[in-house]
Amino acid sequence: MESTSIGTRIKQRRKELGLTQLQIKQETGISSGNMSEIENGNKLPSTPALISLSAILDCSIDWMLKGETPNRENHFLSNERENHLLDGFRELSEDDQEELIGLLEMKLRKTHKARETNAKSSGLTDTEKGNMVG
Repeated sequence: MESTSIGTRIKQRRKELGLTQLQIKQETGISSGNMSEIENGNKLPSTPALISLSAILDCSIDWMLKGETPNRENHFLSNERENHLLDGFRELSEDDQEELIGLLEMKLRKTHKARETNAKSSGLTDTEKGNMVG
């Protein structure tokens, strides 16, 4: 695990949300000094810090640590963005909705195929990759 990448992702997400280190401190109790150390890759966040950061930054711990998000999560899809997508979809004609659904299904097939290819080429089982099954 590379602490620089973790810190970079955390800083990037904090800035995307327009949050300051002081706001992080007020919401999580993580001092500005510690946040600076984490964001600069000099220190890894503790488990409680990761949990707090996950909540305030609206992202998964997996993403902070590895830059990956499990399939079951839409971690950057805020309620506002989700509502915008749904409202826009509802404004479309039935034909346009069907076309959009077809496009989505094509993209999902492509994504699933790429994941399967990557999993097969790595030669690792789900357990070896750290994925919990069950």
